[in-house]
Amino acid sequence: MDACSSSSYKVDGENDNTATLEHTVPLNALPDEILEFIFTFLPPYGDLEHCSLVCKRWQGIVKNLVRRSKLNLEKGLTDFRLRWEVFSQQRSNGLVGTPPLSFIAGRFAHSAVRQGNSMYVFGGGSSSDTTFNDLWRFDLTHMRWARPVATGTYPSPKGSASMVAWRDQLVLFGGWRYPSLHPPYQPWCLFDELHYYDLGKNRWLLRNTLTCPPPMAGHSATVHGDRMVIFGGYQIKDDVNVNSNDTWVLDLPEQRWWQPLFMGNTRPSPRYGQIQVELDKNHLLVVGGCGGANRVYTDAWLLDMTRDVWCWKALNVRNKRFGAVHMWCNPGCKVNNYLVVVGPSPNMPQDFQLMKQSRVPVVGGRGPPPPNPLQNLPQRGHRIPMPERRLGGALGGGPNRGGNIRPGAAGGAAALGPQEQYLANRRAILNQHMQQAQQFLHNSNVNNNNNNYQPRSGRLSDLHAPPAPAPPVLAPAPAAPSPPVRPNGPPSPADGDVDAAQRLQRNLALRCRDNEPRLPKRFDELYEDPFRMAAFNVPTRSRSASRDHNERIRRMEEKMNAIRNSRRSAPAAAAAAAQAEPPQQQPLRAPSPKRLRCNVQSLFVCDISGILGSSEPALEWVEYKNFGVLKGAPDRLILSSLIAGNGELILFGGVHKETLTDITHHVSNSIHFLSVPRDII
Repeated sequence: MDACSSSSYKVDGENDNTATLEHTVPLNALPDEILEFIFTFLPPYGDLEHCSLVCKRWQGIVKNLVRRSKLNLEKGLTDFRLRWEVFSQQRSNGLVGTPPLSFIAGRFAHSAVRQGNSMYVFGGGSSSDTTFNDLWRFDLTHMRWARPVATGTYPSPKGSASMVAWRDQLVLFGGWRYPSLHPPYQPWCLFDELHYYDLGKNRWLLRNTLTCPPPMAGHSATVHGDRMVIFGGYQIKDDVNVNSNDTWVLDLPEQRWWQPLFMGNTRPSPRYGQIQVELDKNHLLVVGGCGGANRVYTDAWLLDMTRDVWCWKALNVRNKRFGAVHMWCNPGCKVNNYLVVVGPSPNMPQDFQLMKQSRVPVVGGRGPPPPNPLQNLPQRGHRIPMPERRLGGALGGGPNRGGNIRPGAAGGAAALGPQEQYLANRRAILNQHMQQAQQFLHNSNVNNNNNNYQPRSGRLSDLHAPPAPAPPVLAPAPAAPSPPVRPNGPPSPADGDVDAAQRLQRNLALRCRDNEPRLPKRFDELYEDPFRMAAFNVPTRSRSASRDHNERIRRMEEKMNAIRNSRRSAPAAAAAAAQAEPPQQQPLRAPSPKRLRCNVQSLFVCDISGILGSSEPALEWVEYKNFGVLKGAPDRLILSSLIAGNGELILFGGVHKETLTDITHHVSNSIHFLSVPRDII
């Protein structure tokens, strides 16, 4: 009897004793569209494969469903009509009647790959500055974790290793490991280990070859037929840590490494953490990566392996403003003719981004400087003639870091424009320092306290000229009240004592820095020069403001220490509570829909269909909607993994970037599925 015709639904009457009404509806009576919609609620893996074995009709429906799900996923990527669904292992363990299951610990910088109906995860970093060397398998059909009991030579604990699937084996290479705590002060290390994992026998095999790549981590790898191609990475060459742009090939059946020959010198810059995808058997694509501080790449390169001599080609990237940023710490994968990258929202300020400061001169401020008898400065509101511009736009004189004269906002701002005001101030400062230097030389010659001083300019005949007669000593003038000394101006030397003047200047500078804790050491001027670096242009603050700032820092440190102590004592308190009371399953609280979703993962899609078969290969980023934020988007994580499933994308693990500097990192072990809503038939 056919299985399709034997399947039926039965509806019983209210009174089973008197009469029973049985209404049988065979599944063959349902149209194909309804059956296809029912099959969409099954996992697109083992259960769907079992349905295709029932009869020929169901087999055709399953094939049509698989084909339609792929088309809907591609259409959803271009229209951004997708949704995120989260799978929580804790919630599945809380179901009534199910035995408690083991689940994987949170991790980041791990290796993940899909083989058949399972996803395999190896290693990665933990929440306490350690690394794993365990292998976990996630059954995509039954949605549960399992750790295979493997034999053989286990790999070392490490993260950022490459793992690919080839036939019925997993190939693992490279990686890095945290330094051990005992003995302390050990450097973190890289690995050049090559392991094969037999999925049928659950056995690790270590392969040692004579010629192999140097120890590396953060590299990328893809499989092309019977060879694995790796590129880039963070390597150790001659006991020096460097970024690399080398390419290595592993013959998987023969387990032999070799390096190909390239045509010309055109190749990508040294980098690590890039995204590498397979286009076909003889082509691969490399996108993004990081070459160090302030060197985050968004370029794309095509590797042509059709000939004996390989060739790198730089690709034209279109619509860069809709592209992903920081593609060195965010995952990506290929879905047919599209490259999908999950990363931070583009409307959030990114790392390595400097905010430009407007070049507007500061007018007003603390009022005029104290009167100086050695200099005839213009009065407030007096117009200073503009210096003539030289060729190239340069002004006479040079920049000055010493004294500072700023006219008040009432008089000078009304008479001069902003640019004229700024140039006048700079000219006045230059004249003041020239006169102070002349007065210093005059006092030194009069008091004979610096007889070994040699001028920086003059004539050779002046060295043999007789010394000039000393000027008559004038009677000392009555002492005038000394004006307050500016904290950042060079003090005038008393009686030409150079040593005393230098000591006084150092003391005043140190005193000024003590009063201004946030002021940089080399930039303690009162004048806010707009031509200085924006990162060091810190405004001065009063003593009361400094005390308030220190008080806020102290309160913040106390708060952070309390949070750290609570985190440390949380496991002990939970264990004590579990021993005191019987365990009770607490329902997980769903996230509030009113919570601001400003720091979540965004979706970036790139069309790579125009790379192969085109005279001008290029890729184009698809214009996103709502900044790429979809419904149910997970929190922003870095160093996670993204793999392609059957009509869906699978995101696992990661770490919150803000917790990397804490004692314990906030890592994740959740699985997020990105798929098309079921209302699309």
